[in-house]
This record gives sequence, C-alpha cells and structure tokens, in this order.
Amino acid sequence: MQSYQQIQLNHPSPNPWKNCDLMIQSFCPKGEILVIDDTNANLKLISDFLVQSGFEVRIAKSGFQALKLLEDVSPDLILLDVMMPKMDGFETCIHLKAWDKTKDIPVIFMTAMTDLAKPENKVKGLTLGAVDYISKPIQLDELLARIRIHLQLRSLTQQLQKQKDLLDSIFNESADAIFLVDPETGLITECNQRAVELFEAASKDELLNIEGQTLQKEYFSPKKLNSIWDEIEIKGFWSVELEYITKKGNLFWGNLAVKQIKVADQTMNLVRVTDITKRKQAEEELRQSEARERKKSKELELTLKQLKNTQTQLIQSEKMSSLGRMVAGIAHEINNPTSFIYGNLNHAKQYFRELLSLIGLYQKIYPNPTPEIQHLTQEIDLEFVMKDWSKLMKSMQVGAERISEIVRSLQNFCKLNEAEIKPVDIHQEIDNTLLLLQNKLKSERVSEVGGDRVVHSAIEVIKDYGKLPPITCYASQLNQVFMNLLCNAIDALENQLPPRTITITTQAINSKQPTTNNQQPITDKIFIRISDNGQGMTEEVLQQIFEPFFTTKPVGNGTGLGLAISHQIVEEKHRGQIRCVSVPGQGTEFSVEIPVNLTDSIL
Repeated sequence: MQSYQQIQLNHPSPNPWKNCDLMIQSFCPKGEILVIDDTNANLKLISDFLVQSGFEVRIAKSGFQALKLLEDVSPDLILLDVMMPKMDGFETCIHLKAWDKTKDIPVIFMTAMTDLAKPENKVKGLTLGAVDYISKPIQLDELLARIRIHLQLRSLTQQLQKQKDLLDSIFNESADAIFLVDPETGLITECNQRAVELFEAASKDELLNIEGQTLQKEYFSPKKLNSIWDEIEIKGFWSVELEYITKKGNLFWGNLAVKQIKVADQTMNLVRVTDITKRKQAEEELRQSEARERKKSKELELTLKQLKNTQTQLIQSEKMSSLGRMVAGIAHEINNPTSFIYGNLNHAKQYFRELLSLIGLYQKIYPNPTPEIQHLTQEIDLEFVMKDWSKLMKSMQVGAERISEIVRSLQNFCKLNEAEIKPVDIHQEIDNTLLLLQNKLKSERVSEVGGDRVVHSAIEVIKDYGKLPPITCYASQLNQVFMNLLCNAIDALENQLPPRTITITTQAINSKQPTTNNQQPITDKIFIRISDNGQGMTEEVLQQIFEPFFTTKPVGNGTGLGLAISHQIVEEKHRGQIRCVSVPGQGTEFSVEIPVNLTDSIL
C-alpha cells in the first residue's frame, strides 16, 4: 500500500510554527560590563574607554564588592584582575562559576605579562572557567576586540541554547509526531516519541537512521517528502493532508505541516504530523449525513410532486366526469326537441306547399272573393307570407342544424364514449374546440383606456394548418389541452388593444430517414403552435406556469390546473413535449410536440 494517498495541498495554511520561529537573528550586543580591579588608575582607564565605545560599565575594587554588586545586576561580561588582596581573581572566579546566577557570564582575566608567562597560571584560570586572558598594561584596541568576540560568542551560545530548549519542548511535549528532515538528502535526523507511537514503530531507529543511510520504509518515506517539497514553489511553510499506513498496517489520516528552519546555520525541514483521523471520520459522517438528507429531501420533493400530480389528476378526473355527465344530459335534452323540430320541418314544408296549392285553386275557381276574404288577405299580407315562408323554413333548418352541430362538438370534445386510443383528425379536433369558444372569440368589449372609451374588436383566429396524417392519440385529452391553451390565449388578449389575434400553426416532422431511396420520408411527429399577441410573461412567471395550482389570475378566475394538466397529458400520456416561449410586450407561444402514433411510442 502506498505511503501517501489523496494529497490535498492547502495554500495558504495556518502556520503552526508561528510561535517557534528558530531563525537566528543578527548579533546585537547588550553591552553591560563589570570591571573588577583594585587599582583606581586601571578602573578609570578601562571604564572611560568602554563607555566611549558604547558599553554600560560597572566597577568593583575587590572580589567581595563584586559578589555583593552581582546580587542586583547581571552583566554580559566580567573583566577580572588576577592579583588582588584578600580575595584574588582565581578565588573570585571560583565563586562566580559556583553561583547559578553568574556561572554562564564570560570572565576575562587581566594580569601582568610576567604572570601570564607562567603556563600554570594560564591553565589554572582557564580551568576555573575563564574564557580568555589579557595582559597588562592593557592595550585598549585588543581589549575591545576580545570583549566583542566573547560577547558575540555568548549571544550565539544563548541563542543555540534557546533553540535547543525550544526544540526539546516541541519534541517532548507535542501531541503531534515531530521530525527533523535534511532537505538535501531527505533523511530523518531526529523524531520524537509521539512519532514512534503514531506510526506504531518498535523504536525510534525504525523511523530514522543515525548512520545516514536512506530510510526505505513503506509507511513513511522522507524521499517522498522531499520530492513534494521540491514540487512546490512556496517557501517557508506548507501543509498537506495524507493517508498513512503504520508499521502494523493500520490506516490513519494525518495533516503534514513543514517549515524550513535553521539549526546552527544549517537549513532543516521541521515536519509535524497531526493525527486528524477523528476529524476525517466526522467529516465523512457529516458528508454521508448530508447525502442522506439530500436524498430524503429529493424523495420528499418527488413525493410532494406526485401528490400534487395525483391531486391534479383527481380534480381533473372529477371535473371531466362532471362535465361529461352534464354534457350528456344537455345533449340528450337538446337532441330531443332539436330532432323533433328538424324531423318535422319537411312535413311542415309539405303541408304548407299543399295549403298553397289549395289557396291557388280557390283563387282560380273563385277569382272574386268576398269582402271578408279580401280584407283578411290584405291584413295578413298573404302574398308576402307565401314568398317568405320558404325562407323561414330554410332559416329554421339552418338553426336546427347549428344546434345539432354544437351538440356534436360538445360530444366530440368530451369523447364520452371514446376513452381509448384511436386515429383522429387533429384539425377537426381544434376546430371543434374553436366552435365551443365562438362566443368568446367573436364578442366585442368596451373598456376605458387612459380616460377614453375603447372598443375591443373580436379576436381574429389565423389558421396555418399543415398537411397532417391521422394522429393516434387520446382525443378527449388532447381536446382538453387545446381548450386550456386557447382559453389562456383569449384571457391574455382580454385587455389587449386591437388588433387581437391568435395564430394556430400545425406542422408534420420527418425525423426518421427513409431506409431506401424509393421510400418516402417518414412522418413520426407533429407540432401544434398556439400563439397570441398579448402582453407576454416575465421569466419568473414563465418558470412556474406548469406547476400545479400556480396562477396569475385573480382569486375565483383560475385554479392553476389548466397548464399543469396539459403538461401531464402531453408529456406523460402522449410521450411528447410542451414548451412555452414568452417575451414581455411581445406575446406568448405554446408549442406541443406529440408522436403521430402513440402506440409505437409506448412500445
């Protein structure tokens, strides 16, 4: 199994090393010096020179006085005369190195050249802890040079100690695995105990190789770490989340953070590996929980949509059932008197022709009628009645035929006895629907527009019918679609200034290519487009028009079911598509696409 998987670089990342920057700063001496000498001339010479050189100077004339003074001050360097009464320089140095407060302060002995020439004196001073000797008489330039060197050395020593203390704190107290990696070789040079525990190694030697040989461990590869570092152009700090496999084969997620540091002027990569397994598990659980919630939300949304569709279908079914029963009753009640009238018109015409023959015969045989007959003939205008009777009979016959045609249109619209799929003439179905809407289409309206009385003319219906084959479909359901779309178009033109037009366009589509050269193109779809020149709809309304119960009409003027039902009939019942294009101020167009043969589409 690979050591590094699913690498996710995070730039910039929070820097966990902001409180442990180990870069060594340039030396800036503090410059407080204690001069111990029992000779006033030496004290004045040295102190005046050092003050002029920028140092703070304190003086003591004996070892006892110096130790007393050191209870309150902590100089950075001590100049100590060797030859002093009561407590010489060597004894004073012993006290200084035995005292925790002063043991790390560098001591430079000052002594005569003759004393310095004795090797045993020089060895003794260095053995006691002094860092240097300077001979009397004092050469001030040499003194200054030696002081600066030893102050700088002390500063470096202090900084190195601070680095060591900080590293020890990081290594020993950190809850994370810590590694020091050589950026040149990729070798791990140091690691803490937490690293051994986290990677389930038997010992530290399994994670680092003191001899400097490249560590080849499947569960942690410094070469891989180094290659990652080389691929990144950012300097100073970066982090990455990796999945590790431990020595025992267990997996865990770790956040690997790397910072470049300097240790004793050597650049190193300080690597921290934080165990983020629990966080990753929590993230995965959260992701799964969110996925489950999204799934539930989609299921609820689908269920709600199905409920709305079911409710819509139930309402529509009840509506059509009630309409069917009403139409059946109306058709029955109208058909009876209409049939009676229509059936007796021929008899009435025959009877009247016979009466006319009789009147003509009377006029021939009795050319001179009595005054009473003449008076009645003039009163009833017999000549006009004889001429107008045939027109009256013809008008009555046209009216009876019109009533019969309307009844047939109602029956055809509802298809009361035709619930199955059958071939129909789509143009005839559209015309039947238009016939039922004639009162709305031909009526004129008067409204007030800008204070003026405006007469809205009848709506002009423009038919642009293409050549269509018989369409196998649910005719009664498609009639509902035509009725809904045409009623919506009429409503959209209610307040429209003239001209008010509805355009109905039909078109056959040959989407299937013939299999042979002699074969005619195959018509497998038709388009029906119904457009108006009304005010159109906004994009916001357009997005919701097919939603059940959505309506822009005033309360009581619409249920919001017409277009939702039309959408179901076209797309679910007929495997077609219904679309709407509308531009505010430019009108609306609904397009219906259905297959020519629904049975083929279902199969």
